[in-house]
Amino acid sequence: MKKLVSFDYAKKIMFKNIRKNKTEIVSLQDVEDRVLAENIYSRVDVPHFSNSAVDGFGFKYTKLKKKEYNIVGESKPGSPFLKKLKDGEAIKVYTGAYVIKEITGIDTVCMEENCELIGKKIINIKIYNKGSNIRIKGEDVKKNKLVFKSGKKIRSVDLSQLCSIGTTKIKVYKKLKIGLFSTGDELCSDFEKRNKYQIYDSNKLALASLFKKIGCEVIDLGIIKDCLTETKKRIQKNLNKIDLLVTTGGVSNSSTDNVGKFLKENGKIYFWRLSIKPGRPFVFGKVGKVPFIGLPGNPVAAIITFFMLVIFYVKKLSGIKDYEIICRYLPCDFDVKKKKGRTEWVRGSIINKKRKIVLKRFKSTGSGIISSISQSEGIIELDKKKEYIKKGSILKFFRYEDMLN
Repeated sequence: MKKLVSFDYAKKIMFKNIRKNKTEIVSLQDVEDRVLAENIYSRVDVPHFSNSAVDGFGFKYTKLKKKEYNIVGESKPGSPFLKKLKDGEAIKVYTGAYVIKEITGIDTVCMEENCELIGKKIINIKIYNKGSNIRIKGEDVKKNKLVFKSGKKIRSVDLSQLCSIGTTKIKVYKKLKIGLFSTGDELCSDFEKRNKYQIYDSNKLALASLFKKIGCEVIDLGIIKDCLTETKKRIQKNLNKIDLLVTTGGVSNSSTDNVGKFLKENGKIYFWRLSIKPGRPFVFGKVGKVPFIGLPGNPVAAIITFFMLVIFYVKKLSGIKDYEIICRYLPCDFDVKKKKGRTEWVRGSIINKKRKIVLKRFKSTGSGIISSISQSEGIIELDKKKEYIKKGSILKFFRYEDMLN
């Protein structure tokens, strides 16, 4: 029997076999959650012109020693004042309105509440520093400045910036097409026609949803029965439609698991079986030019290995440069013994206990306990170097939602 592969080595091999993703051009309206395939530079200065940060009055700073000023006009957003001010003149300025010094000579704005008015005259004004209350042209972003680098996933909060710099068409990486299937005679996809000895296919629906969450398109290849001929036929039929082939189940050593047999005969296996818990029967290889991931058939193991291995790989394959996931380091509220040399993951949640934030482990660690996923907030990692984890030890904690962003 081959030696089990470590978690870190598995990630290294998966990343080593990343191929460059294809690109396409999309409009600004469709760029949210897509990955940039080019650097984005600003086409304009933001703001385009200097403008007022307050409602008030615009002056030439050198003329502020005057006691009276005639209000000779106004500058509104979208309708700027475009005349040269004379001595003793001022204009009414609204927030966001352009204050174009090169044309008007105005270089300072005084807030309304600091000016005393009689009719169309200002008779008293608080002396300001030159340039007060003016947002300078290009203060936010200067023309031709690098705003976003290639490999960034565009968030909702990035759209305003992209719009402000005049971006309309953007080159992005294409969404990965994931071919997803389950294996096993015992699986039933029709919830109304399950026979006595079948179980519902609880893996595929959850995995399809998770892949969509991280920006992929999913092609449901259904359930493949425990037949080597059918396995070969179904896989080869769909290879030209997909960027990544993923199965759940069919990769253990049993005589009914035909995915492994198919890979040995028709593909290439980079590693098979990891020194992790749960999820030891995890396969990574390729069929032709299409990478292949074989997830365990066990529901908990399939979902945990998706989070801890597949997400990293898919993000990098999608073109994302910053694919590392920020974890939290928190003290645990439990003792546990584990196998040294094996990375282990238990499900858990963050709780407030006696005014202290700690990690609570789900009551059962069994790989078949699906409720350990649905009733927990995330994954607690137990270091492979440790054999015994004491209560109060600082552990890594990965929230499901954080990993899917």
